Amino acid sequence: MTLAGLRTRGALRALAARPVWLVAALTLLGALGLGIFRGTRAAVAWLYAYPLVGSIAPAVVQRSLEGLFLVLMAAVLFSVLVASIGTVYGSADLEFLLALPTSSARVFAMKVVELFVNTAGLPLVLTVPALAGVGAALSAHPGYYLVATVAAAALYSLPVTVGALLALALVRFAPAGRVREVATAVSIGAAALALLGLRALRPERLARLDLQDADAFESFLAAFARLDVGWLPPAWATKASWAAIGGEPSAAAAALAGAAVAGLLLTAGAARLAFVRGWVRSVDSPPAPRRRPARPAPAWERALTRALGATGAILAKDARVFVRDVQQWSQAVVLLALAGVYLLSLAAIPVPTQQFRDVVGAFNIAFVSFIVAGVALRVAYPSVAYEAGSYWLVQVQPLRATQLVAAKFLLVLPVMLGFALTLGLAAGRLLDLSPALAFGAPVTAALSALALTGLAVGMGAANPRFEYTNANELALTPGAMAFMAIALAYAALTTLLLARPAWLAVGARAGGYWTSPEGLAVLG
Repeated sequence: MTLAGLRTRGALRALAARPVWLVAALTLLGALGLGIFRGTRAAVAWLYAYPLVGSIAPAVVQRSLEGLFLVLMAAVLFSVLVASIGTVYGSADLEFLLALPTSSARVFAMKVVELFVNTAGLPLVLTVPALAGVGAALSAHPGYYLVATVAAAALYSLPVTVGALLALALVRFAPAGRVREVATAVSIGAAALALLGLRALRPERLARLDLQDADAFESFLAAFARLDVGWLPPAWATKASWAAIGGEPSAAAAALAGAAVAGLLLTAGAARLAFVRGWVRSVDSPPAPRRRPARPAPAWERALTRALGATGAILAKDARVFVRDVQQWSQAVVLLALAGVYLLSLAAIPVPTQQFRDVVGAFNIAFVSFIVAGVALRVAYPSVAYEAGSYWLVQVQPLRATQLVAAKFLLVLPVMLGFALTLGLAAGRLLDLSPALAFGAPVTAALSALALTGLAVGMGAANPRFEYTNANELALTPGAMAFMAIALAYAALTTLLLARPAWLAVGARAGGYWTSPEGLAVLG
């Protein structure tokens, strides 16, 4: 049996071992694909039938396909940087596979194919129904479906090549033992910037387009059709697919397929060369020890230890680890991106009257608690699990479990409070809320952060998971699911408590509410 056949059989057996999960996943994926197919077919048919579009309908569909390809290419690129390190360069089974009686070139070629399936497989599966919907709406030639699928697969292989080569540069030049951390930081930073950039484009303006205004809608479609990205690979895939609709050959298809094959072969060859040269040993090898002169502890550490005792010492240690561990501080990068997206969304909301501002503000008060719950799941819940193996060393020290949990809580609380108060205060300022809601928004955010941080740290300590390969796995454990259920119930209860002051504020009857007995009872 060939090496590829062996890996395929292993993957099929792993899927067959979980039949319930397999059936559920296939059902969900099939329903999603059917929805994409029908939606795309209906959209293209409507566009061609719209009387104002006329001859620019083909150009509009082509620009839409180019945009779809570009977004999914970016998604593949963000994920492939970290995945290539674990799949190609630092795979746990790589040395075993190279010890088999087969050539190293085949091993690395299979690894590159495995990398493509892991990173580009899902985007390709989601693209095929969209391409099929376009073909069904335009009565495409039978060969279109094969050409379009091959063009999409070739297109997504390009970011796989680029990401794998960038990862190779990290393996070669990044500090020893820090390759995965640097790759994770780069991927998360790039994704956060892309998220903020996409939100800054204010896509909600498309929803304000009046389809009844013939001139405005026609000018928008004409401007969209004039967008030309012919020098980018997504345009190559679009041209190849469009030519295949009529059954015509395209030079773009050949160029794209040639570039894809050359890129994947280059990646496999570079990975093989890196392994032979010993570059990949820097992935997991610990950094070389450096002699550092003994220095006294910083003043802030001594102050924490004097004030809080053992809890303060753990807090100082955790603060240092937070700065050094990319899995922890990268969550803060995601936090900043989420806060930026939320604030940009608030600033983009049209607020014509004070009453409408207060309506949006009332929804914001309810929404902040839900956001804080989701952030606490990522930031606060895994804090005890981050101790990993060192947790058991703590058990033989003169240290109580309550001190450890208290230190985790005190470390995460400022971050959560800062995030929540930023959302609450910014909402009041951006929406120009009435005094009752402007006061209620930050108070609700701060109290939610306090309660949900304590709940997350406590439940994370009660249900720790110290063995994990990625911090994102900790948010999918049974304990994490139980925390989210309780946190969402808390957010719903907070919404109910604030429903009356929000209703009074919308009706302009909330003057002095928070100093009244009812308002004090709600705050209490």
